[in-house]
Amino acid sequence: MKKRLLIPACVLAVALPLGGFGSFMALSIVGAVSSLSGGGCAPSSETNAQPAGTSDGTTTLTTADGTSFTLDQAQLSNLRTMLGVANSQQISDHGIITMFATTLVEAKGRNLSNVKAYPESANYPNDGDGSDHDSLNPFQQRVESGWGTVAELMDVSYATRAFLGGPNGPNAGSPRGLLDIPGWETMPVGELAQTVQVSAHPERYANYEPAATQLLQQLGGSASSCTSGPTGEIAMPLDVPFSMTDDFGPRSDTGTGASTWHPAVDLQNYPNPCGRPVYAMLPGTVTLSSELYLSIRHPDGFVVSYLHMYKSERLVDVGATVVPGQQIGVTGNVAPSTGCHLDVRINVQGNTNPQVAALPLDANGAGYVNPELFTKVWGLELCGPDCARNY
Repeated sequence: MKKRLLIPACVLAVALPLGGFGSFMALSIVGAVSSLSGGGCAPSSETNAQPAGTSDGTTTLTTADGTSFTLDQAQLSNLRTMLGVANSQQISDHGIITMFATTLVEAKGRNLSNVKAYPESANYPNDGDGSDHDSLNPFQQRVESGWGTVAELMDVSYATRAFLGGPNGPNAGSPRGLLDIPGWETMPVGELAQTVQVSAHPERYANYEPAATQLLQQLGGSASSCTSGPTGEIAMPLDVPFSMTDDFGPRSDTGTGASTWHPAVDLQNYPNPCGRPVYAMLPGTVTLSSELYLSIRHPDGFVVSYLHMYKSERLVDVGATVVPGQQIGVTGNVAPSTGCHLDVRINVQGNTNPQVAALPLDANGAGYVNPELFTKVWGLELCGPDCARNY
Protein backbone atom coordinates (compact mmCIF):
# COMPACT_ATOMS: atom_id res chain seq x y z
CA MET A 1 0.00 0.00 0.00
CA LYS A 2 1.18 3.51 -0.65
CA LYS A 3 2.13 5.61 2.31
CA ARG A 4 0.57 9.04 2.42
CA LEU A 5 2.56 12.03 3.60
CA LEU A 6 0.18 14.42 5.27
CA ILE A 7 0.60 18.17 5.38
CA PRO A 8 -0.59 20.00 8.52
CA ALA A 9 -4.33 19.72 9.15
CA CYS A 10 -4.70 17.25 6.31
CA VAL A 11 -7.65 14.88 6.48
CA LEU A 12 -8.45 11.41 5.35
CA ALA A 13 -12.00 10.54 4.46
CA VAL A 14 -13.45 7.21 5.42
CA ALA A 15 -14.92 4.81 2.90
CA LEU A 16 -18.43 4.43 4.30
CA PRO A 17 -21.11 1.94 3.31
CA LEU A 18 -22.59 2.86 0.00
CA GLY A 19 -26.17 3.40 1.08
CA GLY A 20 -27.14 4.34 -2.45
CA PHE A 21 -24.98 7.45 -2.44
CA GLY A 22 -21.40 8.20 -3.35
CA SER A 23 -19.26 10.50 -1.26
CA PHE A 24 -16.69 12.87 -2.75
CA MET A 25 -13.77 14.93 -1.80
CA ALA A 26 -13.48 18.40 -3.24
CA LEU A 27 -12.44 18.17 -6.85
CA SER A 28 -9.87 20.50 -8.26
CA ILE A 29 -11.46 21.34 -11.54
CA VAL A 30 -9.28 23.50 -13.67
CA GLY A 31 -10.90 23.80 -17.02
CA ALA A 32 -11.02 25.67 -20.25
CA VAL A 33 -11.82 29.36 -20.44
CA SER A 34 -15.56 29.94 -20.60
CA SER A 35 -17.37 33.18 -21.33
CA LEU A 36 -19.63 34.38 -18.55
CA SER A 37 -21.93 35.96 -21.07
CA GLY A 38 -22.63 32.83 -23.06
CA GLY A 39 -21.08 29.82 -21.38
CA GLY A 40 -24.16 28.85 -19.40
CA CYS A 41 -21.77 27.94 -16.64
CA ALA A 42 -21.69 28.81 -13.00
CA PRO A 43 -18.91 30.93 -11.53
CA SER A 44 -15.45 30.58 -12.99
CA SER A 45 -12.29 29.63 -11.15
CA GLU A 46 -11.96 33.17 -9.93
CA THR A 47 -15.68 33.36 -9.38
CA ASN A 48 -15.17 30.98 -6.52
CA ALA A 49 -11.84 32.43 -5.44
CA GLN A 50 -11.49 35.00 -2.73
CA PRO A 51 -11.48 38.47 -4.27
CA ALA A 52 -8.05 39.83 -5.05
CA GLY A 53 -6.28 41.55 -2.21
CA THR A 54 -8.23 39.93 0.62
CA SER A 55 -7.29 37.20 3.04
CA ASP A 56 -10.55 36.98 4.96
CA GLY A 57 -12.99 36.38 2.11
CA THR A 58 -14.30 39.96 2.03
CA THR A 59 -14.09 42.46 -0.81
CA THR A 60 -14.35 46.24 -1.05
CA LEU A 61 -16.12 47.94 -3.97
CA THR A 62 -16.42 51.58 -5.02
CA THR A 63 -19.38 53.40 -6.56
CA ALA A 64 -19.28 56.08 -9.25
CA ASP A 65 -19.41 58.86 -6.63
CA GLY A 66 -16.38 57.41 -4.82
CA THR A 67 -18.20 55.72 -1.94
CA SER A 68 -16.55 52.47 -0.83
CA PHE A 69 -18.22 49.58 0.96
CA THR A 70 -17.21 46.07 1.97
CA LEU A 71 -19.05 42.81 1.34
CA ASP A 72 -18.59 39.92 3.75
CA GLN A 73 -18.60 36.19 3.05
CA ALA A 74 -22.36 35.83 3.54
CA GLN A 75 -23.08 38.61 1.04
CA LEU A 76 -20.60 37.17 -1.45
CA SER A 77 -22.18 33.74 -1.06
CA ASN A 78 -25.56 35.18 -2.10
CA LEU A 79 -23.95 36.98 -5.04
CA ARG A 80 -22.25 33.80 -6.19
CA THR A 81 -25.61 32.02 -6.08
CA MET A 82 -27.12 34.80 -8.21
CA LEU A 83 -24.24 34.52 -10.65
CA GLY A 84 -24.68 30.76 -10.87
CA VAL A 85 -28.37 31.16 -11.73
CA ALA A 86 -27.61 33.88 -14.30
CA ASN A 87 -24.87 31.86 -15.94
CA SER A 88 -27.05 28.76 -16.09
CA GLN A 89 -29.39 30.88 -18.24
CA GLN A 90 -26.55 32.31 -20.34
CA ILE A 91 -27.24 35.88 -19.23
CA SER A 92 -24.85 38.43 -20.73
CA ASP A 93 -22.41 40.53 -18.72
CA HIS A 94 -24.74 43.50 -19.21
CA GLY A 95 -27.60 41.63 -17.57
CA ILE A 96 -25.39 40.36 -14.72
CA ILE A 97 -24.00 43.84 -14.01
CA THR A 98 -27.56 45.18 -13.90
CA MET A 99 -28.53 42.37 -11.53
CA PHE A 100 -25.57 43.10 -9.26
CA ALA A 101 -26.16 46.87 -9.32
CA THR A 102 -29.78 46.27 -8.32
CA THR A 103 -29.05 44.08 -5.32
CA LEU A 104 -26.16 46.28 -4.19
CA VAL A 105 -28.54 49.23 -4.07
CA GLU A 106 -31.44 47.36 -2.51
CA ALA A 107 -29.70 45.21 0.11
CA LYS A 108 -25.94 45.03 -0.56
CA GLY A 109 -26.51 41.41 -1.57
CA ARG A 110 -28.04 40.46 1.79
CA ASN A 111 -31.04 38.14 1.95
CA LEU A 112 -33.26 40.28 4.18
CA SER A 113 -36.33 39.19 6.10
CA ASN A 114 -39.07 41.67 7.02
CA VAL A 115 -40.46 40.74 10.41
CA LYS A 116 -42.71 43.80 10.66
CA ALA A 117 -44.60 42.90 7.49
CA TYR A 118 -44.15 39.12 7.60
CA PRO A 119 -43.09 37.67 10.98
CA GLU A 120 -42.67 34.25 9.39
CA SER A 121 -39.90 35.56 7.14
CA ALA A 122 -37.52 35.30 10.11
CA ASN A 123 -37.97 31.52 10.02
CA TYR A 124 -36.10 31.30 6.70
CA PRO A 125 -32.32 31.63 6.27
CA ASN A 126 -31.55 35.35 6.21
CA ASP A 127 -28.78 37.91 6.67
CA GLY A 128 -30.74 40.35 8.79
CA ASP A 129 -34.06 42.15 8.91
CA GLY A 130 -35.30 44.92 6.59
CA SER A 131 -38.20 47.30 6.97
CA ASP A 132 -39.01 48.71 3.52
CA HIS A 133 -42.79 48.28 3.20
CA ASP A 134 -43.32 44.54 2.64
CA SER A 135 -40.08 44.01 0.71
CA LEU A 136 -37.94 40.91 1.12
CA ASN A 137 -34.66 39.33 -0.01
CA PRO A 138 -31.61 40.71 -1.87
CA PHE A 139 -33.78 42.46 -4.49
CA GLN A 140 -36.37 43.77 -2.00
CA GLN A 141 -39.19 42.16 -3.95
CA ARG A 142 -42.74 42.63 -2.70
CA VAL A 143 -45.30 39.93 -2.07
CA GLU A 144 -48.19 42.29 -2.79
CA SER A 145 -46.67 43.16 -6.18
CA GLY A 146 -46.85 39.52 -7.24
CA TRP A 147 -43.16 38.55 -7.08
CA GLY A 148 -43.91 35.43 -5.03
CA THR A 149 -44.78 34.07 -1.61
CA VAL A 150 -42.70 34.78 1.48
CA ALA A 151 -41.19 31.29 1.29
CA GLU A 152 -40.33 31.71 -2.37
CA LEU A 153 -38.87 35.18 -2.03
CA MET A 154 -36.60 34.15 0.86
CA ASP A 155 -34.92 31.67 -1.49
CA VAL A 156 -32.04 33.50 -3.22
CA SER A 157 -32.19 31.26 -6.30
CA TYR A 158 -35.93 31.85 -6.71
CA ALA A 159 -35.51 35.60 -6.16
CA THR A 160 -32.84 35.70 -8.86
CA ARG A 161 -34.99 33.82 -11.35
CA ALA A 162 -37.84 36.20 -10.60
CA PHE A 163 -35.61 39.24 -11.15
CA LEU A 164 -34.30 37.84 -14.44
CA GLY A 165 -37.75 36.75 -15.65
CA GLY A 166 -37.98 35.49 -19.21
CA PRO A 167 -38.89 31.90 -20.13
CA ASN A 168 -37.22 30.53 -16.98
CA GLY A 169 -38.85 33.08 -14.69
CA PRO A 170 -41.59 32.04 -12.26
CA ASN A 171 -43.95 34.96 -12.94
CA ALA A 172 -44.69 34.61 -16.68
CA GLY A 173 -43.80 38.27 -17.27
CA SER A 174 -45.98 39.78 -14.55
CA PRO A 175 -44.31 41.47 -12.82
CA ARG A 176 -41.68 41.89 -15.50
CA GLY A 177 -38.19 40.61 -15.00
CA LEU A 178 -35.13 41.86 -16.84
CA LEU A 179 -35.56 39.51 -19.81
CA ASP A 180 -39.21 40.54 -20.21
CA ILE A 181 -38.28 44.13 -21.06
CA PRO A 182 -38.07 44.83 -24.82
CA GLY A 183 -34.66 46.14 -25.84
CA TRP A 184 -33.07 45.42 -22.46
CA GLU A 185 -29.77 44.51 -24.09
CA THR A 186 -29.13 48.13 -25.13
CA MET A 187 -30.66 49.95 -22.17
CA PRO A 188 -28.26 51.70 -19.73
CA VAL A 189 -27.78 49.78 -16.50
CA GLY A 190 -29.51 52.39 -14.36
CA GLU A 191 -32.53 52.64 -16.64
CA LEU A 192 -32.83 48.88 -16.98
CA ALA A 193 -32.66 48.28 -13.22
CA GLN A 194 -35.27 50.95 -12.62
CA THR A 195 -37.58 49.45 -15.24
CA VAL A 196 -37.54 46.16 -13.33
CA GLN A 197 -37.67 47.62 -9.83
CA VAL A 198 -39.98 50.62 -10.36
CA SER A 199 -38.23 52.33 -7.46
CA ALA A 200 -39.01 55.68 -5.90
CA HIS A 201 -35.28 56.47 -6.19
CA PRO A 202 -34.31 55.61 -9.78
CA GLU A 203 -31.07 57.58 -9.72
CA ARG A 204 -29.33 55.15 -7.37
CA TYR A 205 -28.73 52.23 -9.74
CA ALA A 206 -26.39 53.93 -12.23
CA ASN A 207 -24.15 54.99 -9.34
CA TYR A 208 -23.54 51.32 -8.52
CA GLU A 209 -22.64 50.23 -12.04
CA PRO A 210 -18.86 50.55 -11.47
CA ALA A 211 -19.11 48.53 -8.26
CA ALA A 212 -21.20 45.87 -10.01
CA THR A 213 -18.68 45.71 -12.86
CA GLN A 214 -15.83 45.33 -10.39
CA LEU A 215 -17.76 42.59 -8.60
CA LEU A 216 -18.31 40.66 -11.82
CA GLN A 217 -14.60 40.89 -12.60
CA GLN A 218 -13.72 39.55 -9.18
CA LEU A 219 -16.33 36.81 -9.19
CA GLY A 220 -15.96 36.00 -12.85
CA GLY A 221 -12.33 36.30 -13.81
CA SER A 222 -10.87 35.01 -17.04
CA ALA A 223 -9.53 31.55 -16.20
CA SER A 224 -12.69 29.53 -15.86
CA SER A 225 -13.13 26.46 -13.68
CA CYS A 226 -16.45 25.96 -15.37
CA THR A 227 -16.60 24.44 -18.76
CA SER A 228 -19.17 22.87 -21.02
CA GLY A 229 -18.67 19.21 -21.79
CA PRO A 230 -20.76 16.55 -23.50
CA THR A 231 -23.02 16.36 -20.45
CA GLY A 232 -23.35 20.04 -19.55
CA GLU A 233 -21.44 22.40 -17.30
CA ILE A 234 -19.16 21.61 -14.38
CA ALA A 235 -17.65 23.89 -11.72
CA MET A 236 -14.80 23.83 -9.25
CA PRO A 237 -15.86 22.93 -5.69
CA LEU A 238 -13.15 24.83 -3.80
CA ASP A 239 -11.29 28.09 -4.15
CA VAL A 240 -7.83 27.97 -5.66
CA PRO A 241 -5.12 27.35 -4.63
CA PHE A 242 -5.68 23.99 -2.96
CA SER A 243 -3.99 20.67 -2.38
CA MET A 244 -5.14 17.14 -3.10
CA THR A 245 -4.22 15.48 0.19
CA ASP A 246 -5.52 12.03 -0.63
CA ASP A 247 -6.42 10.39 -3.92
CA PHE A 248 -8.52 7.48 -5.12
CA GLY A 249 -7.34 4.01 -4.17
CA PRO A 250 -5.38 2.16 -1.47
CA ARG A 251 -3.84 3.94 1.50
CA SER A 252 -2.27 3.19 4.85
CA ASP A 253 -4.44 2.80 7.94
CA THR A 254 -4.08 6.03 9.91
CA GLY A 255 -5.71 4.69 13.05
CA THR A 256 -8.57 7.18 12.82
CA GLY A 257 -11.17 4.74 11.52
CA ALA A 258 -10.55 5.56 7.88
CA SER A 259 -10.50 2.52 5.62
CA THR A 260 -7.47 1.40 3.68
CA TRP A 261 -9.35 1.91 0.42
CA HIS A 262 -10.39 5.44 -0.47
CA PRO A 263 -13.17 5.73 -3.11
CA ALA A 264 -12.77 9.51 -3.24
CA VAL A 265 -10.37 12.41 -3.44
CA ASP A 266 -9.59 14.82 -0.61
CA LEU A 267 -9.01 18.51 -1.26
CA GLN A 268 -7.85 21.19 1.12
CA ASN A 269 -7.39 24.94 0.85
CA TYR A 270 -4.26 26.39 2.39
CA PRO A 271 -3.02 27.96 4.55
CA ASN A 272 -6.43 28.26 6.25
CA PRO A 273 -8.45 25.12 5.39
CA CYS A 274 -11.38 25.54 7.79
CA GLY A 275 -14.60 27.35 6.90
CA ARG A 276 -13.73 27.78 3.23
CA PRO A 277 -16.59 27.89 0.68
CA VAL A 278 -17.70 24.64 -0.93
CA TYR A 279 -19.47 24.85 -4.29
CA ALA A 280 -21.67 22.43 -6.20
CA MET A 281 -19.75 20.94 -9.10
CA LEU A 282 -22.80 19.96 -11.13
CA PRO A 283 -26.51 20.69 -11.22
CA GLY A 284 -28.90 18.47 -9.36
CA THR A 285 -31.15 17.91 -6.37
CA VAL A 286 -30.03 17.38 -2.77
CA THR A 287 -31.07 13.86 -1.82
CA LEU A 288 -29.18 13.35 1.45
CA SER A 289 -27.97 15.64 4.23
CA SER A 290 -26.66 13.46 7.04
CA GLU A 291 -24.13 14.26 9.72
CA LEU A 292 -21.28 13.49 7.32
CA TYR A 293 -22.70 13.48 3.79
CA LEU A 294 -24.27 16.09 1.55
CA SER A 295 -25.31 14.24 -1.61
CA ILE A 296 -26.61 15.77 -4.84
CA ARG A 297 -28.18 13.64 -7.54
CA HIS A 298 -27.54 14.77 -11.11
CA PRO A 299 -30.37 14.55 -13.68
CA ASP A 300 -28.39 11.70 -15.29
CA GLY A 301 -28.77 9.67 -12.11
CA PHE A 302 -25.25 9.64 -10.64
CA VAL A 303 -24.66 11.17 -7.20
CA VAL A 304 -21.94 13.59 -6.13
CA SER A 305 -21.33 13.65 -2.37
CA TYR A 306 -19.42 16.21 -0.33
CA LEU A 307 -18.14 15.08 3.08
CA HIS A 308 -16.99 16.66 6.38
CA MET A 309 -19.02 19.89 6.21
CA TYR A 310 -20.80 20.63 9.49
CA LYS A 311 -24.52 20.24 8.96
CA SER A 312 -25.24 23.53 10.73
CA GLU A 313 -23.07 25.36 8.19
CA ARG A 314 -24.68 23.92 5.04
CA LEU A 315 -26.64 26.30 2.85
CA VAL A 316 -28.89 23.71 1.18
CA ASP A 317 -30.99 20.81 2.44
CA VAL A 318 -32.85 17.81 1.04
CA GLY A 319 -35.07 18.77 -1.87
CA ALA A 320 -33.12 21.89 -2.87
CA THR A 321 -31.99 22.23 -6.47
CA VAL A 322 -28.53 23.62 -7.15
CA VAL A 323 -26.56 24.92 -10.12
CA PRO A 324 -22.84 24.55 -10.83
CA GLY A 325 -20.78 26.96 -8.76
CA GLN A 326 -23.49 27.59 -6.16
CA GLN A 327 -22.11 27.63 -2.61
CA ILE A 328 -23.54 24.74 -0.61
CA GLY A 329 -21.55 25.06 2.62
CA VAL A 330 -18.06 25.45 4.04
CA THR A 331 -15.25 23.02 4.77
CA GLY A 332 -15.39 21.36 8.16
CA ASN A 333 -13.85 18.61 10.26
CA VAL A 334 -16.66 16.12 10.83
CA ALA A 335 -15.26 12.78 12.00
CA PRO A 336 -13.62 10.63 10.90
CA SER A 337 -11.03 13.16 9.78
CA THR A 338 -7.86 14.73 11.12
CA GLY A 339 -8.44 18.28 9.95
CA CYS A 340 -10.66 20.50 7.80
CA HIS A 341 -10.96 19.41 4.19
CA LEU A 342 -13.48 18.32 1.57
CA ASP A 343 -13.96 14.71 0.47
CA VAL A 344 -15.70 14.24 -2.88
CA ARG A 345 -17.06 10.92 -4.10
CA ILE A 346 -19.02 9.92 -7.15
CA ASN A 347 -21.45 7.04 -7.15
CA VAL A 348 -22.83 5.97 -10.52
CA GLN A 349 -25.56 3.59 -9.41
CA GLY A 350 -28.61 4.69 -11.38
CA ASN A 351 -26.51 6.55 -13.95
CA THR A 352 -27.96 6.93 -17.46
CA ASN A 353 -25.10 8.88 -19.04
CA PRO A 354 -23.23 6.67 -21.56
CA GLN A 355 -19.88 8.45 -21.14
CA VAL A 356 -20.00 8.07 -17.38
CA ALA A 357 -21.13 4.46 -17.79
CA ALA A 358 -17.91 3.76 -19.71
CA LEU A 359 -15.76 4.59 -16.66
CA PRO A 360 -14.24 1.65 -14.74
CA LEU A 361 -16.04 0.87 -11.50
CA ASP A 362 -14.26 0.70 -8.16
CA ALA A 363 -13.83 -3.01 -7.48
CA ASN A 364 -13.68 -2.36 -3.73
CA GLY A 365 -16.67 -0.08 -3.41
CA ALA A 366 -19.59 -0.93 -5.66
CA GLY A 367 -20.84 2.01 -7.63
CA TYR A 368 -17.93 4.42 -7.15
CA VAL A 369 -15.70 5.75 -9.93
CA ASN A 370 -12.39 7.59 -9.79
CA PRO A 371 -13.21 11.32 -9.62
CA GLU A 372 -10.16 12.19 -11.71
CA LEU A 373 -11.43 10.00 -14.55
CA PHE A 374 -14.96 11.28 -14.03
CA THR A 375 -14.05 14.95 -14.54
CA LYS A 376 -12.25 14.09 -17.77
CA VAL A 377 -15.69 13.35 -19.23
CA TRP A 378 -16.05 17.15 -19.17
CA GLY A 379 -12.52 17.67 -20.46
CA LEU A 380 -11.26 18.75 -17.03
CA GLU A 381 -8.09 17.73 -15.22
CA LEU A 382 -9.06 17.21 -11.61
CA CYS A 383 -5.69 18.19 -10.20
CA GLY A 384 -4.38 20.81 -12.60
CA PRO A 385 -1.88 23.68 -12.34
CA ASP A 386 -3.54 25.17 -9.25
CA CYS A 387 -3.58 21.88 -7.38
CA ALA A 388 -0.64 20.47 -5.42
CA ARG A 389 -0.55 16.73 -4.69
CA ASN A 390 0.43 16.26 -1.04
CA TYR A 391 0.20 12.58 -0.22
